[in-house]
Amino acid sequence: METRIRGTLLGDTKPSDVIVRGGVVAAVTPAGRGRVDAGSRDTIIGPTLFDIQVNGVRGIDLQTDHVTPEDVRAITGMLAGTGVSQWVPTLVTGGAKTMEQACRVIAEALQDRTVARAVPGVHVEGPYISPMDGPRGAHPLKHVRPPSVREFDRLNKAADGKILYVTLAPEQKGAVAFIKAMVRRGVTVSLGHHNADARTIETAIDAGARLSTHLGNGLASMIHRHENPLWPQLADDRLTAAFIADLQHLPSAVLKSFVRAKGAERVVLTSDCVHIAGLKPGAYEMAGQPVELLPTGRICLSGTDLLAGSSLMLLQGVVNAARVTDLTLEQAFASASTIPAKLFGVRRRFALPRAGTKADFVAFDVVEDTARVRAVFVNGQLQAGS
Repeated sequence: METRIRGTLLGDTKPSDVIVRGGVVAAVTPAGRGRVDAGSRDTIIGPTLFDIQVNGVRGIDLQTDHVTPEDVRAITGMLAGTGVSQWVPTLVTGGAKTMEQACRVIAEALQDRTVARAVPGVHVEGPYISPMDGPRGAHPLKHVRPPSVREFDRLNKAADGKILYVTLAPEQKGAVAFIKAMVRRGVTVSLGHHNADARTIETAIDAGARLSTHLGNGLASMIHRHENPLWPQLADDRLTAAFIADLQHLPSAVLKSFVRAKGAERVVLTSDCVHIAGLKPGAYEMAGQPVELLPTGRICLSGTDLLAGSSLMLLQGVVNAARVTDLTLEQAFASASTIPAKLFGVRRRFALPRAGTKADFVAFDVVEDTARVRAVFVNGQLQAGS
């Protein structure tokens, strides 16, 4: 079977036709006048993406007690259809038994070859975070606790050794020893949901922390203009920073400034999407609380303007970042593919289609600043097409 996708390869100026036969790119030629199955001269063709923080999508919530391996497989397919070929299931602060069970479910799902190709590991966001209102965000206070290597080892055993990274508050008692223990285990440590001062942040980085989780969020609403957790993380080049580029978690000017501070090579774009992402606007429930998904994509606690998660799809975040920051579209793609892959030691090729390689790319249009997928190939399989 032959599929012909037309579009301009990322970084090029003239359109091409990408011809796929049997899951392999047979040729990439200048755009002709013949039939195409998807795309146009205005379509953009780029590599697939890597989302390092996914809590759920389209009604499937990884945080519930009844999540199944089939749910993890379903999310893998749903994300592939949006251009995401790699993703990290994220488990937030919860009871020890609940978190262990979720790790077991993901480990079981990883027995599926398609899931194993797409999921390099698990992100444990908490429970070792700040108990303070504000930095804690929506994480339940009753389950917040100090770092425990013993508990982590139980979680990692349940996950079949697949925990990729942990988010913690560096001011928590025992955090430095915990960070060093994670480094010895080959687990990346990320700073998030914290209220640490500059010295504590520096100590955590010296111990081996290498990432900031959704920097600018998971933070008190009112902070000192100079002495706050933001500036030390922005200033230290040893930290890569993850940003939610929906332009609601971080307004355009804030995102632009943060990206400038970190530099393109130390920026990771993520969706941090929740199970409401991809659903129709309306009233929903999340973590036992009523929330609203507005037509703008903003998820709020019902009756307020307080954010209650992200509905972002990563491709849209890439387009947003390229539009409102100094990142080129190529750099924005790298921030959502090769940069996180390098950070986590994930061996996967994120590249433009080339003759003789398996088809692995996303073709999309940008209409009124909105990304619209025209076709996606992941590992030679057509995931979506118009």
